[in-house]
Amino acid sequence: MTRKVVGVFSKCSAFDDYSVERSFFGGRDIEIAGVDNADEFASLRGRFDALILTNAKITGEVMNSMPRCKVICRHGQGFDNIDVPEASSRNIKVCNVPGFNTDEVSDHVLALALMLGRNIPFYSHEVKVNHIWDFNSFPANVKISEMNLALLGFGRISRRLAEKARPLFGKVISYDPFMDADAARRIGVEAYDDMDSLLANADILSIHVPLSKDNYHLISAEKLAVMKPTSYLINCARGAIVDNDALNDALENGRLAGAAVDVVEPEPSPKEHVLYDQKKCVVTPHVAWYSSTAIKRMRTEAASSALAVFDGLEPGGSVN
Repeated sequence: MTRKVVGVFSKCSAFDDYSVERSFFGGRDIEIAGVDNADEFASLRGRFDALILTNAKITGEVMNSMPRCKVICRHGQGFDNIDVPEASSRNIKVCNVPGFNTDEVSDHVLALALMLGRNIPFYSHEVKVNHIWDFNSFPANVKISEMNLALLGFGRISRRLAEKARPLFGKVISYDPFMDADAARRIGVEAYDDMDSLLANADILSIHVPLSKDNYHLISAEKLAVMKPTSYLINCARGAIVDNDALNDALENGRLAGAAVDVVEPEPSPKEHVLYDQKKCVVTPHVAWYSSTAIKRMRTEAASSALAVFDGLEPGGSVN
């Protein structure tokens, strides 16, 4: 059998010299070609029989320069950086790693929801920056158990979050045009029929939809205006689902009480961003998914998908 070359363009693998992948491919005549930057990717990708990557943009033009490639494996769950129809037209399999980070992301969102609900980041800011130590200087909080946690989208992560949050919040509510209302009801989630009703009834809104052409800036200035001025927004999905300028404006002008984002637009993030100086917004650097367990599972399953294609099998996580 001719030696196969797997290109890996991912910081998640490079930091330990691709040890997980080497171990997984052990005994097979497979070369791992590590890529550190865009120039290296451009010069090496013509050799790849498979590509494992994180954020590089894979267009039809890029695929034209990878004539040997039979499978593209995304380190992660989203695959909006890969032109899937173009891949399909070239008989290239595209795979992601669904569910590798369900607990991590749902934990992160829940932590942010509780921090926002209790006003913790903003208390901390006022103490450290303005030296305020007087509860009368702040509006009284609403009890967490009297708040509605609203979930926009009801996929795997959202459902896990609902299970964890249900004992803490007054209600967990959700809108997803494809959701099973009966299944939601069984875990104590109230299904809404339209997005605006969900937004209007949210005390804390958490976003759990994929980025697509239809979902770009789904949360616009108009949608933010539907929310209560006492409500909070959390985005651990994709930055471009929320109009970041509109979010900043709503926070600045008191039309939203606060926000927490793990993703921004664009990514990789620039050194300056409209939300970085917004004291009502907590920002974490796209780490909601991040744990040693998640990294190992992500790397192993991506490598498994590549190997399955080499063996003529249907890979796990195939999206085309």
